[in-house]
Amino acid sequence: MTVDPSTGTAYVTSSRDDLLSMIDADGGISAIEVGRAPAGVAVDPSTHTAYVTSLGEGAVSVIDIGSRTVTATIPVGAVPQGIEVDPSTHTLYVANVEDGSVSVIDTGTRTVSATVEVGDRPGGMGVDPSTHALYVATTGPGGAVSVIDPETLTVTDTITAGRSPHDVAVDPSTRTAFVPNADDGSVSVIDLDTLTVTDTLQVGKQPYGATVDPSARTVYVTNLDDRSVSMIDTETRTVTDTVPVGSGPQGVAVDPTSHTAYVVNLDDSVSVIER
Repeated sequence: MTVDPSTGTAYVTSSRDDLLSMIDADGGISAIEVGRAPAGVAVDPSTHTAYVTSLGEGAVSVIDIGSRTVTATIPVGAVPQGIEVDPSTHTLYVANVEDGSVSVIDTGTRTVSATVEVGDRPGGMGVDPSTHALYVATTGPGGAVSVIDPETLTVTDTITAGRSPHDVAVDPSTRTAFVPNADDGSVSVIDLDTLTVTDTLQVGKQPYGATVDPSARTVYVTNLDDRSVSMIDTETRTVTDTVPVGSGPQGVAVDPTSHTAYVVNLDDSVSVIER
């Protein structure tokens, strides 16, 4: 899931119903039909466009937010799941789980401009807003984070994380990335300047998704098997709170203005955490 920082609208996919639901800041909910088995969603605020990966079609649906209609479908790799947009360059990145690759999409032409081979079973990703480097969590054996150079579109570094890293949350204010490792209940803290793991934090059972609220100095990590979300202080690198949510929390996103966090759960609910 994701939140449009310009409007505070949260976007949630429903793979059972092939829908993209939109929850506005006042709690109003609407939905549109997208491709089969939608998974990840990303929003480019300046172009008012949403992008949704379709596991069942090997494609990305392009949605005009104003009209709330699907305006294009872009073929990518096999089982596309994770998706990330760089709002400065308007470059879209799609992680193809079965292909072990990342599709790089020019959103102006709506075409795949490059395909980058990464590690086994790529999942969640994060973009560094200052360098535009892409960080890709690979969940296969020997789980790691692949670093993609935005100019050469090649993997320039591979950072060993914990077991089965699932997501990457980039904090530009501290120049760190937080990576939840599902199989060992931890979060790896990566220094983005040295590309090394500088800390490992214990959280709940099977941490899955992560997001950062930079101005609130908080990282949110969903714990899939604990029905909870761990909140981490980005400065002290300590868990400051654990909040109960719905069953099987996966994705998490935060509104940087209201500091409200949204958590999508496997029981078809969305938990709202207010600061």
